[in-house]
Amino acid sequence: MLAVQICLALALLAVSCFIPGFFFVRHLRWNPLEKLCGSIALSLIFLYLISFLIYSYAGSAQNTLFACISGLCVALALLVRRDLSRLVCSFGARQALTGFVFLLFWTALLLAMIRNYSGGPSWGDWLEHFQRSLFFLHHFPHETRFLDIYPLPARPLLMNLVAASFLAQTSDSFEIFQVVFWFLNLLVFLPCCLLMPALGAARKRQVLPMVVLFALNPVVMQNVTYTWTKSLTAFFVVFALCLYLAGLRKRDGFRITSAFAVLAAGMLVHYSTGPYLAVLGLHYLVCVFPWRPHKMRELAAIAAVSLVLLLPWFGWSLKTYGARVTFASNTSITSSQQYTGSNWKKIRTNLYDTIIPVQVRKPRFLARFNQPSLAATIRDYAYTFYQPHLIFSMGVVGGPAVLALLWISLKRRNAQAETWFWRMFIPIVVLLGVAVVGEPDYLGVAHLTLLPMEIIGLALLAASFPLRRMAALALLAGCIVDFSLGVFLQARIENLENTPARVVFSEMDASGIDAILQSGQSPLGKMAWANWFSKHEYSLAQQELRQMDSSPPENVAAHHAALLLRQVLDKNQRAWYGWYERHGGSVQLLGDHLAGPQFLGLDVQSILLLVAAGALVALFWKRNVSGALSRVQPARFASLVGAGKP
Repeated sequence: MLAVQICLALALLAVSCFIPGFFFVRHLRWNPLEKLCGSIALSLIFLYLISFLIYSYAGSAQNTLFACISGLCVALALLVRRDLSRLVCSFGARQALTGFVFLLFWTALLLAMIRNYSGGPSWGDWLEHFQRSLFFLHHFPHETRFLDIYPLPARPLLMNLVAASFLAQTSDSFEIFQVVFWFLNLLVFLPCCLLMPALGAARKRQVLPMVVLFALNPVVMQNVTYTWTKSLTAFFVVFALCLYLAGLRKRDGFRITSAFAVLAAGMLVHYSTGPYLAVLGLHYLVCVFPWRPHKMRELAAIAAVSLVLLLPWFGWSLKTYGARVTFASNTSITSSQQYTGSNWKKIRTNLYDTIIPVQVRKPRFLARFNQPSLAATIRDYAYTFYQPHLIFSMGVVGGPAVLALLWISLKRRNAQAETWFWRMFIPIVVLLGVAVVGEPDYLGVAHLTLLPMEIIGLALLAASFPLRRMAALALLAGCIVDFSLGVFLQARIENLENTPARVVFSEMDASGIDAILQSGQSPLGKMAWANWFSKHEYSLAQQELRQMDSSPPENVAAHHAALLLRQVLDKNQRAWYGWYERHGGSVQLLGDHLAGPQFLGLDVQSILLLVAAGALVALFWKRNVSGALSRVQPARFASLVGAGKP
């Protein structure tokens, strides 16, 4: 039954996230990749607006209405089938879609391995966003606190609301939720393919390097397989930059207006879009607006479209929660209010920590991640090396290579208009992206707001192919190291779960009040145990209470422990409204259904992933390292100006 639901969810995603927008975008004079990305962006906007209306007014009829919307999308697909066929058969769109399908297969193998989300200090986000989607699906009360901490306005709603529309048509299980977020998060690959010609001097777009850099990059794979919203945010930001630069290059006001509409949609996915929207708006007002032929009409169109997208959410939130909760419940604001030190010092320290890895600055800070398991310790060291740092998030060799390409490109004296744009855009966005973080973090803060910049860096690196032979060899070796430490090892650690033959996570010993809060033991560390406990908390609490009922507690501490256990059960009704009870007491991940026998210590998914990695590296070697491709012009180190033409 689950397999049928997954196939249905993927089919609905493929149709509903493309066809409604394509019905309108197909008539525009855009290139095929622009139409492809524009159709997806517009479809997601349509789904958000329609889903918000259904949530607000449909009541118990919402599931039927969601099914009707999907049926309408199928009917539109039949209506535009000829235009759709021409788009898919175009060279650029076909290449990008081929790469996207391969990455779907690749990340499906990773999801099939994951049984417990963990890594470094991360905890809870994967479950919070599922709870938010259930909020819209089952109409939870407005006072619901997510993870018992955050009110609804602490995060924007677009991705959770869209996910709820697909859960309504399939199942409200976490496995289907994983599938929806996996598909939506991977969409960021497509605008990267669109951006590549504007970043490199190569006239022919090569998608294979982009696929390799995506598949072997720890940050990209973590953001695609983890159920949070930052990767889809990067889709909107990167596509908005593509439209904005193309609009400037072609003097096309419609593209410029569309770019700001796309950024407004990105704000509804994650508030980390804010720095990009602010910098792009500043550039438009200072450098573009004074010389536009119909500037007031264009500015009015930008404002109107942005308001149409943003006003429903913020208006509803103001009416329901009030101004204070709407605008001050975001973690950046709450953290900054709790921080009592100097803001300038915080910004300076966070910027330094985001650029220089903690492994270089103060390795003693990593002692908190030392664990009984050597593999888990290495995993957490690698996690804190890649995820929060701006440079090495692009790879142990890829990050320095991107810096070199930027230096070569931006220092050119015969700079064109787009070069000046990037010279302004990159440093201001990095500085602003760090400045909006509310509290100091000695590990670095790139993972909070700078994911689009990291992905743009990977697109720049992919656009610079073919490289010289030694440079390509060094990059390939670095990608293999990144994959080994940050992708494969991460997935192997997340694959661990208790089995009849091996106990990885100790269960609770409810003999005292500290047992629940502090006795969680695991060779993978406290945070991994906390994520595992969040997955099983309802069933574990039931089990412990049954044992305590059979042998009543004999001291005050044990009575307090029993009280805490009953609070865990109460949370099922107070915050989840019976979901845990309806689903067996635990959250089931896709990897839980695929756990099976092992061969030489590896499960089938791990073996398939290694085989796919070997095939990908071999293909990359054949096309981009060996033979004639070593003969490359020095000018192939591309500029960021888009040398003009794709």
